[in-house]
Amino acid sequence: MKRIFTLLFAVLTATTIMAQMHGPMKFVGASKMSVSTMNIDNPSDTILFAMNGMESGNITLPAMKGMQTIPSFTISGAKFTLGENHVVTFADQTFSTKVKVNGDEKNITGSSLSGTYNMADNSLSLTVVFQYGNMPMPMTYSVKGYYVKAVSNPITVIVGGQFTYNNDNVTYELRRYKDGKTDKLDVTVPSYTLANTIMGDLTLGSYTVKGLVYDEAQGGYYRDYKNDGLKFHFTAVQNGKTTMDKDYDFASEKDNNILVKYEGNNVSSIVNTFQVGAMPFGIVSVFSAPATSINDITTTPQHHNTSAQYNLAGQRVDNNYKGIVIVNGKKYLRK
Repeated sequence: MKRIFTLLFAVLTATTIMAQMHGPMKFVGASKMSVSTMNIDNPSDTILFAMNGMESGNITLPAMKGMQTIPSFTISGAKFTLGENHVVTFADQTFSTKVKVNGDEKNITGSSLSGTYNMADNSLSLTVVFQYGNMPMPMTYSVKGYYVKAVSNPITVIVGGQFTYNNDNVTYELRRYKDGKTDKLDVTVPSYTLANTIMGDLTLGSYTVKGLVYDEAQGGYYRDYKNDGLKFHFTAVQNGKTTMDKDYDFASEKDNNILVKYEGNNVSSIVNTFQVGAMPFGIVSVFSAPATSINDITTTPQHHNTSAQYNLAGQRVDNNYKGIVIVNGKKYLRK
């Protein structure tokens, strides 16, 4: 009976992983490279993991800086076991692969690879010991990364509280992780274009807001990032002429915040409220999961709604507000 339950856990784990995968899974986290007495820390490395089946997968490690830069390489057929509690274990194993540097092929001989992928906290921990080319000393690379989830859907962007524009396909990347005992979230806002706005065709550049924490009052992961020192690129083209094309700061005296809500493990909405530099108007971008699309405006539900509510300018409002309100990423007309 225990073997049956173990098999069921393994199948469920594999099914969950495969459901997450649309290509290799991406993990981002801090790493350490050790060579002899030298230790080099990197606060943000990216690791890719692609399952070949229920027993092995391919792991791609990033370029590493040691006594010399080791190029990115892939460990093919790394063996693992699927255990209870949604834990994938890479038992200690050897490996070998090759990389090309300036046209020359170099061997990578791994004496040890071990680690775990724990779906309870979306973390991938690996320790890899290997020798590179003719280097006489082995290198130890250790990393703990957290799964980066990509979510795609149309967004609605409200400029100045009056003008509404859409982009049909925008992909955010979200990384949930533990900082000590605190659950945190990093959000990469992608670059996207808005056509035929009052300023012409706009392209808003990508940036990452780090360290969102769960806010009970907001009902989701929230961060006010106006003083984080972030910049992003803003381009405006009107009548074939580029009128704006440079990096801009966010206006520190204005609202610049982002709110991410989940339904279970799925993102239900992302509301990003911001104002760029000295521009006179605020911008609110609203991303919603397919089940709660905001393309249509509906009348206000009659039951009492306790979720946070916003107007088209991104300002929080109460139940007495009349007009269009945004609740959980969905627009309603309140009369």
